[in-house]
Amino acid sequence: MGVNEKIDLAIDKISQKIKTYNEHRRLFQDLFRSVKRSLNPSEFPSAFGIQTSDISFTTEVSETNVEGLKIAGVDGGVIHRSLNFFDIALIRAVGVLFYYRKENNPIVNYFPEEQPFPDILTSIEPLSQNEIDALISMWRIQKEIRCCISLVEEDVPDIIILDGSVLPYVEYKYISQKDFLMNQYRNIKTLYRRLYTLCKKNRTLLCGVVKDSRSAILTGKLSPLLPHLGKLPEFERLLKIDYRPIIKQLRDTDLLYQILDKNERTFEFFLSKFNDESDKDLDNFDIHCFYLKTAEFDTPLRVEFPILFSNQQETSKKIASLVTAVSKYNPEYGMPSVIIEADARARLQETDADILIDEISSKIGYSSHSLQKRRNRIPFKTGD
Repeated sequence: MGVNEKIDLAIDKISQKIKTYNEHRRLFQDLFRSVKRSLNPSEFPSAFGIQTSDISFTTEVSETNVEGLKIAGVDGGVIHRSLNFFDIALIRAVGVLFYYRKENNPIVNYFPEEQPFPDILTSIEPLSQNEIDALISMWRIQKEIRCCISLVEEDVPDIIILDGSVLPYVEYKYISQKDFLMNQYRNIKTLYRRLYTLCKKNRTLLCGVVKDSRSAILTGKLSPLLPHLGKLPEFERLLKIDYRPIIKQLRDTDLLYQILDKNERTFEFFLSKFNDESDKDLDNFDIHCFYLKTAEFDTPLRVEFPILFSNQQETSKKIASLVTAVSKYNPEYGMPSVIIEADARARLQETDADILIDEISSKIGYSSHSLQKRRNRIPFKTGD
């Protein structure tokens, strides 16, 4: 078989796999769309672990007037270089606060400033690639949460929206064997706890928006429920096929894209406790989440939030309304405007790192080329 035939065969297999996946996805989308207003998730047996106060699978988000409100967003940028003798990272975090006035563009404030000089952090610790990736992630998270804390202390907003989770997602298995990394992780947990406490004291709503979620949190919770839902007329045909491998393939956003209409969210549900095995006798927080569709032609956002000063029903209602109100400007891109602005101000250029490495090289008497790892300095490259 020639090269062209092998390529054609591979493309055919990939195409068929995608077609089959889309057929299965549409089946589940049609089923849940038909019951999205009648299915009551609060009545699901507690043994399945779905804790919610909502009485329908989806809920239309009510419009809200943002006049007089202060809505903030925080995002970070990072560039990392792994060199022969050390790892170096440039990290910046920017907070953006929109103060909405009547019939005028919002007043915009930046924290600490519009484009702050990035932190330059280095590590000479003997870390594996997974460990160094975890370290860089923790450095970035610390910078972002410190920015949030300063923002709340200086100009109390009505809501802070983080770009990403409200939990310090770090692969625990990659940090648990190194005291140096565990100390960094404990610092992060302390910063989060301080932020939560400040938001609770000032009655500032806090949420994190995950824009490219590949998770299967919701489908994983729904999977064991499907045999029980098969008692409903709408789900009878599901029990005639082997649905288990299908549901295991489905990511949440794949399922929900056609179920949710614009300005509609799923039921809110319990996601996690804040504390983990690294916390001892410290205040704990419940983290909940929902999926929200803010733009007609964009995938739903996963919105996470801690329960701080009101119940989950009131908190989810307010957060959904405010996130929707500042995410409606582009039918193909449903991110909150404060996050878009924060991302633009926090983003770093690759050339920034190159200039820095050149300067370090000249100081220590090495060429910048010799500092690069072997895989990045192949002498004879092809295809250029």
